[in-house]
Amino acid sequence: MTEIHAPQEGNVITEILQAAIDNTAAAGGGRVTLPRGRWVSGAIVMRSGIELHVPLGATLACSGDYDDFVAGTVSVIAEDSDRGFIVARDAENIAITGKGVIHGSGPDWCSREGLFDGVKWANYNRPRMVVFEACRNVDIRDVTFIEAPMWTIHLVACEHIRVSDLTILNDMAMPNTDGVNFDSCRDAFMSGCKIVAADDSVCVKTCAKLDPALEGPAERIHVTNCHFTSRSCSVKIGTETHQDVRDVVFSGITITGTNRAFGIMARDGGTIERIRFSNSTVDCAQAPHAYWGSGEPITINSHARVRGAQPSIVRDIAVTGITGRCEGAIVVHGDPERPIENLLISAVNLRQEPGEYAHEMFLDLRPVPEDVNDLDDPELGRRNCFVRRPDGGIYGVDPYPNGLPGIFLRHVREARLEQVQIDRPSPLPEGWSPDLIDRDG
Repeated sequence: MTEIHAPQEGNVITEILQAAIDNTAAAGGGRVTLPRGRWVSGAIVMRSGIELHVPLGATLACSGDYDDFVAGTVSVIAEDSDRGFIVARDAENIAITGKGVIHGSGPDWCSREGLFDGVKWANYNRPRMVVFEACRNVDIRDVTFIEAPMWTIHLVACEHIRVSDLTILNDMAMPNTDGVNFDSCRDAFMSGCKIVAADDSVCVKTCAKLDPALEGPAERIHVTNCHFTSRSCSVKIGTETHQDVRDVVFSGITITGTNRAFGIMARDGGTIERIRFSNSTVDCAQAPHAYWGSGEPITINSHARVRGAQPSIVRDIAVTGITGRCEGAIVVHGDPERPIENLLISAVNLRQEPGEYAHEMFLDLRPVPEDVNDLDDPELGRRNCFVRRPDGGIYGVDPYPNGLPGIFLRHVREARLEQVQIDRPSPLPEGWSPDLIDRDG
């Protein structure tokens, strides 16, 4: 065990902390314990056999200067970020533990005051809080993460992962502050976590990789007994699907105050199969248009991100035992060239209500090809988020063709709906479809 002896509380301890990690690793590994108090650091590189322990009463805060994270440069770029706060590559038996706080210093990463359609003006270059690439036997538990500047935890091509009893409390107006992202990871188990974030709570994806050694499927991932709050899609597969995603289970999830609850968004050609969402409670409330979605408890959609590219295969999806409230419809929208196959929705009991923004009247299929842009103009759009059409509407967002249904199905092959109950207002609000199910064919 190595306990850091730091200078006066509040000082930058990057070199001290890194030296403690390096020396402990050289001695065969062990626990590096942060002293109580608030400490600031730039990038920290974890080594094999190291447990970084942040005890109750200790806060490790990330610097607000992007130049302090050069040592944390990583291979996988997310948004415009190529750096992380706590990073590792090709490490084994690494852990972050303790009842203390890891603080992302979120307010330091905004370029200007105010909001743009409910979202803060965040810097393009922001570090992720944790980025582990190609690591094995990863344990992250008990710690509280606060105000991440970008994605909170990004695990890339890691295997044998356990994430448990975390608390993540991010700013609900700070964009791209995902909770936990499993990217091309294998054999992961996550339980007992509370996540509040403006973006996805948990996301399983396969991002584009500059390093072929990091490519591979995301598979055998189980998330259970967690509580999530999100302004975006709380539980999501995608949108980055450059490789396959398979054998993923979310069960026993409580989702509150989210825009979308469970989602699959396939955009990049990878096969998405054997996905299970089960035994969970949802409460879906709409967010401003800068956030994708319109209050859907379940949304599954597939089309190519780039025109002319091959769409993904999406098949063997089961949604069972979902209860709660929503302000939008259940949406399943496949690609005409590759319909979604073998869908089961069963034992679903929902109450559908009008929303604050009336977004429930719109089918939202973003991201669409037009979203790949560099705009930051309220009149025209926001980069990688939305683009306004000449008529003032938003690409990828259109009224439901027959009014708002309870369930909207397009380009789906072999769909089974069993014991599905959706309670709707009576009389129906203007613009709502009298049909519970709107499906093609």
